[in-house]
Amino acid sequence: MGRSNRPRRHGRPRKGVAGGGLPPSVQRGGVGEVRYAGQLWLVRQVRPNDSGRSYLCPGCQQEVSAGTAHTVVWPAESMRELENRRHWHTVCWSARERRRPGGSFA
Repeated sequence: MGRSNRPRRHGRPRKGVAGGGLPPSVQRGGVGEVRYAGQLWLVRQVRPNDSGRSYLCPGCQQEVSAGTAHTVVWPAESMRELENRRHWHTVCWSARERRRPGGSFA
């Protein structure tokens, strides 16, 4: 008898896969709040676009192109200041507790 590749637990996502630890409102495209590094941050998932811009991910210090879906975070108390926004790879944002951010964070 052959091996079955179907998941055994129906209806439950695998741990660590769905949403990357983001609040449900953020997973649906809204803005959510996350406490990180002693500060309250607003978090939003961004879809790929063709603006041609690129950003530096604070988690890995690698380029995040506008053509890549990614996560944007900014301090809740300074939400009007555009220069305080940080563009993270979604994977890097999910791993922020395991890896210390680089120089473009804060």
